[in-house]
Amino acid sequence: MPALVSLVPRPSRALVALALAGTVLLAGCGGGGDEDKDSRPATSATTATADTLVANGVEQLAAKDVDGARRSFQAAVALEPEHARAHYNLGYLAQTQDRDDATAIEEYQQAIAADPELAPALYNLALLTEPADLEASVDLYRRVLEVAPEDAPTYLRLGYALRHLGHEAEAKKALARGIELDPALKDVPPPSYGG
Repeated sequence: MPALVSLVPRPSRALVALALAGTVLLAGCGGGGDEDKDSRPATSATTATADTLVANGVEQLAAKDVDGARRSFQAAVALEPEHARAHYNLGYLAQTQDRDDATAIEEYQQAIAADPELAPALYNLALLTEPADLEASVDLYRRVLEVAPEDAPTYLRLGYALRHLGHEAEAKKALARGIELDPALKDVPPPSYGG
């Protein structure tokens, strides 16, 4: 899902099922960021260094060195404050390792501000938004599909949310499209939205 790009492999079908049950998809990635108009412009050397730090952080995550990965992502943000993928990965760590949803939301929002088309950040923010504002989550899932129109888990999540909100016809279409894209998702139970 999106300079130098390093991606953690797409999760297994079992992990996707867990993601649909409320856990985030691991889509750690490396890449460039935008300039901060209030600070000095990012030079190509700064961007390359920040990209390298993010790529190293992704490798550290794959090797289960969470503390090292966090330091790498923080160093990338220190070099390039609007580095979308560094913020995304810090959000991912806050959500999955620290269970700090407020920090995760803030990091995902910063990632999206820097790169409005960063689908993993949009998706994970939508997951975290569901309990407080399901309609806002629906909007975020739709944004994911604008940039990643073949993302089966997003169609399923969108369909379940729409069904819960009473939009059955639209929900059926989204659910059918998600299962068409990945038939293994047909057995994934819907999330619980409470009350």
